[in-house]
Amino acid sequence: MKHILACAAFVVLVAGCASTQEGAPASGAAPPPPVADAAPTPPVADAAPEADASSGSAFYTVAQATRGSGLFRDNCAGCHASSEFAGSSFVRRWTNRAVGDIYEFVLYSMPEDNPGGLPQQTYADIIAYLLQMNDFPAGDTELPTSLDALMEMKMSVAAGDRGSKLSYVHTLS
Repeated sequence: MKHILACAAFVVLVAGCASTQEGAPASGAAPPPPVADAAPTPPVADAAPEADASSGSAFYTVAQATRGSGLFRDNCAGCHASSEFAGSSFVRRWTNRAVGDIYEFVLYSMPEDNPGGLPQQTYADIIAYLLQMNDFPAGDTELPTSLDALMEMKMSVAAGDRGSKLSYVHTLS
């Protein structure tokens, strides 16, 4: 019972933090030390793929989202239902923000008992699964683990349209 109450309190906290920019450390913060991956993962690009911002290019693959589904089940489903991260609440919280914002938030806050304790590829695969659940299109390039590259990928949803887009956005340094 104590665990259920703790999980419920955490979900409320996560929902509140996720709706603000203060929900995760600044992108300039040092990431946690890498953790040895138990299973080898396929290599992914460190840089954001070149894409035309108007084309709605995709930045994850179906295979990556499929891996993410299993990883979500193994690492997240004990406290979260996948439905918490799909539909209008996801769109309201994350539209017009960078994919890196989601990645950074999850990286620094999950799992609750070991934030940042999973391999970076695991986090990227789970984010790919969340994008797939929200109708962002899959493509030929996996979502990278580079926070800088992910910060250049902005999510947008056309008004009145269920189809979602990922756009490559050049940011000024």
